[in-house]
Amino acid sequence: MLIRFVVSNFLSFKEDTEFNMLKSKGNGSRKLTNHIIKTNSGIEVLKNAAIYGANAAGKSNLIKAILYLKHIIFGEDNKILAPQSKRFRIDNSYKNKPTTFRIELEFEGKHYDYAIEIFKGKIKQEWLYLINSITDDSEELIYKRDNLNVVFGEYLKNSKDIEYAQKHLLKTLQENQTVLDACFATIEDNDILNKLYIAFSKINIVLPESKSVFYSESILTGKLSSEFAKNLLIKSKTGIEDLIIHEINADNFFSYSQEDFKRELIDELESLIEENKPGKNNACIPFEINRQINVFRKKKGKYTVSILRAKHDNSEELFDFDEESDGTNRLFELSPAFEDLLIEDDHIYIIDELERSMHPILAKELLKLYSENSKSKSQLIFTTHESHLLDDNLLRRDEIWFTEKKSNGSTELYPLSNFNPRGDKVLERGYLEGRYGGIPFLGDFSKLLIGENQI
Repeated sequence: MLIRFVVSNFLSFKEDTEFNMLKSKGNGSRKLTNHIIKTNSGIEVLKNAAIYGANAAGKSNLIKAILYLKHIIFGEDNKILAPQSKRFRIDNSYKNKPTTFRIELEFEGKHYDYAIEIFKGKIKQEWLYLINSITDDSEELIYKRDNLNVVFGEYLKNSKDIEYAQKHLLKTLQENQTVLDACFATIEDNDILNKLYIAFSKINIVLPESKSVFYSESILTGKLSSEFAKNLLIKSKTGIEDLIIHEINADNFFSYSQEDFKRELIDELESLIEENKPGKNNACIPFEINRQINVFRKKKGKYTVSILRAKHDNSEELFDFDEESDGTNRLFELSPAFEDLLIEDDHIYIIDELERSMHPILAKELLKLYSENSKSKSQLIFTTHESHLLDDNLLRRDEIWFTEKKSNGSTELYPLSNFNPRGDKVLERGYLEGRYGGIPFLGDFSKLLIGENQI
């Protein structure tokens, strides 16, 4: 579970800017006690967060910051860390200041506090603590890094593999590589670092144009059931009554103009089969055509394409998903998120524009589904403009956040609980009236009109 995230000198975040999932003591936060989970370290953490704000106020930049930290952890595209294009460019002095990220997470009962400082494309500082108790102020250092010098703390002093890990880091650690990435699977008798590495993999970012390749592939290969997605589409009154996996001969699927692409898939698939990765009978390649993920594989010596199609009420015809509406496609893409959120522990789903392509009532019902039924230790964090979701029966007031663009161009983040609105206040009306910020202050649009005599 995400506890706290702090970022500075990244995109629209200038100074240390904090977003957290901590329960507040303010008025109006006594409802929905089922949204509160207490960690082993003694912190009360919330299950939801809705982030509101005007366009260009920094909502999506918060998600980009978390995603960028995740890329750094896993060593993805780390040639130049936090280049000038990623820093706070409105103030030129910040080109010569470090970019910092700090995150607190609880995963499988352990509370981690991790931070990293990047300057001129290199990791200058990195540290990790295990928080045992907030009330007793008890914490243990796992490791601390200064440039390429790494010192392990007391927590790992009894590890038999620590000497090997230190030698390994001395030889392999790069200036643009995290200790977490470099140390993965090197300390076998203590899994503390591996667990945090896995915890970061449980942070799932869903962007407006996201396609869940793994989810579609898993359904098409039979590893996952499509039952939840099907029922979600049925309950949402999309007209769909069933999801059917349709197998098509590859020669019939690909057009003449796609012949070269088909040959590339054949070569790649045969290489997988030859290498026995992931197994001769299970080798497959997911690919996207017309906004839809399909699977290419070999069955009984023939190349086939597996495609997921929709059967509608009162029709025997099957429809491809590129023939369905944007809203239907968005619901399908959100299916794995809500399925995990309802039943799986330790998942964090961060969704940019939850209501995208959906009717406000449908977006509200989705949130209600999670808010009222989730028994898991997972979290849903989302950005939105949809004021209908500002409902005391869906979200606690400490679960509602706003982004505001300050006069210096930087993003400010703050929760609704800072305002302490009366319990009988209608939140949606107050938000639209601008009482809490997070809405655009527009100029005179009539001046955009140009009369014929001005042309």
